[in-house]
Amino acid sequence: MYLALWPILQATPESSFDTTTIIRVVAGLLALVLVIAILLRRKRKASKQDWS
Repeated sequence: MYLALWPILQATPESSFDTTTIIRVVAGLLALVLVIAILLRRKRKASKQDWS
């Protein structure tokens, strides 16, 4: 996951984080977590249907 964030971290200026950058990073992380949660939920649901 750190490798996925590396381009974002490199693109930031050397100065401190501004509000927009922080919001973008947090939104990106939340989107990544949601996608992973949806994929895991679908996988779990599919495995239950296979066994029934």
